[in-house]
Amino acid sequence: MPAHVSLSALRRIRIRAADTEWHGRFFGFVADVFGIDFTLWAGRGGWRPDYDVFALVVGDEVVSTIGRTRMRLVVDGETRIGFQLGAVATCADFRRRGLSRQLMEEVIAEGDDPDQPIILFANDGVLGFYPRFGFRRVQQQRFGVAIDLEPAAAMAPVCDVAKPDDRAWLADLCARARPVGQCFAAHDYYPILLWHLTARPVIALRFDELDAAIVVTLRGPTLTIRDVLAVAPFELRCVLTRLTPRRVLRLEFGFDPQMWWPDAEVSAAPDDDGPLFVRGLPGLRAPLRFPDLAQT
Repeated sequence: MPAHVSLSALRRIRIRAADTEWHGRFFGFVADVFGIDFTLWAGRGGWRPDYDVFALVVGDEVVSTIGRTRMRLVVDGETRIGFQLGAVATCADFRRRGLSRQLMEEVIAEGDDPDQPIILFANDGVLGFYPRFGFRRVQQQRFGVAIDLEPAAAMAPVCDVAKPDDRAWLADLCARARPVGQCFAAHDYYPILLWHLTARPVIALRFDELDAAIVVTLRGPTLTIRDVLAVAPFELRCVLTRLTPRRVLRLEFGFDPQMWWPDAEVSAAPDDDGPLFVRGLPGLRAPLRFPDLAQT
């Protein structure tokens, strides 16, 4: 801790959706530490009551945080209320003073019960930190298949989250959609999905006739289906040609596609995908992949 700042100067606060006077300071802190801008996401209504930030501040400066999202997790077909953590960070001048430890202890103590599921995706530099609090690392898998796919004459229409009407349509669909998987997934994570659609090069395509949306990325000849939001099952193979403007030679999935493509090939996900840590979930079965677009 900087010599001119004493421990007694630190204050613990909780930044909630309604605490807009602190949002800008938190956004600036996250931008400085991670290079990520939450401002546009929040402006589009992404900060909802299920997300709050545990923070340590000095005056009006945020110096350490843990963001917590309350989620409906799906584990072996059962829905469990749990939390996902993100924005675990301390600014450089205040590191190595136990601030993240203090916040993590507070986050865990503030749960609904001692065994409540908590998940997070760690940075490689802090992998030794989370096991101190009862987290264990879980290996995720990658799913894909070789394919030779020619595009249709026209792609499905895009859900443009810059438009309020499209955001409302997507939020309603997320609330009604079935989980993309049953082994380890989540339900109704629209604010997290909105962040990915706002900040990352992913595209949501509308299939109104199916009451569904499919979120994709295309890189070279590889099409990755990041998410399938659907109220009822449908034949995914029948709509593939409307997901791409060019020929595709490999299809990958950002989730466990057992419900949608059961014969997909399985391999270990690389470490740079963001290691998964879990607490309060002792019985997870491999292979698994928590949906990419449900990750904070």
